[in-house]
Amino acid sequence: MYDFLEKILSPSIYIIKNYYLLIDSLLNFPAISIVITSLSISIFLMPILRVARVYEDNASIKINHIQEKLKKIPPTYNGEKRFRAIEEIYNKNNFHPIQNIYTGISFYIILPILISAYLFFLNNIIIFDVDVFNVINLSQSDKLLGTLNLLPILIFITNYIDSSYRYYKIKSGQNTYLAISFIVCILIYNMPSCMTLYWLTSSIFSFFINFKLSRK
Repeated sequence: MYDFLEKILSPSIYIIKNYYLLIDSLLNFPAISIVITSLSISIFLMPILRVARVYEDNASIKINHIQEKLKKIPPTYNGEKRFRAIEEIYNKNNFHPIQNIYTGISFYIILPILISAYLFFLNNIIIFDVDVFNVINLSQSDKLLGTLNLLPILIFITNYIDSSYRYYKIKSGQNTYLAISFIVCILIYNMPSCMTLYWLTSSIFSFFINFKLSRK
């Protein structure tokens, strides 16, 4: 599986690796270099994510409209009668529940980049065997809360707050995003701190961008 991912993501892995090495050769401070690498890539992706945000907003508006229509179905409708009423609303609005995935399209764009970063860190973990202020070893999970890892928890908290701005108009989009975020945070919970620090930086940047857009 890793070999397959490395092949299809090799260009982005190459870019992340060499850009990180360039930054770290100037700073000689791996933790800061990781943060700068993550921020730089997030800024580079902004034009693409803005287009994705338009699709997300349009999908959210449509789904919100559908939900309002569904609420008007009489509560006395049940079984096949309710099913037909829902189907009629879907057909009139050219909608299918699978379109809910459009509310997370920006996450799907970022995901290959995050996987590329993970593969870079995994394949070069030896260069991250360094301590940061004698608190975290970047090649290991952070254990900042004793036996618990703080960085993955912060990632989920950041995504939770982010979702309240990203999907403030539609609850189903927020629930879908949070479900994906929760699963991802479980998967990365025991990952090395270099990876979770990279991911946390990306999540915080995303939050500030969505906060700014929601204020507008």
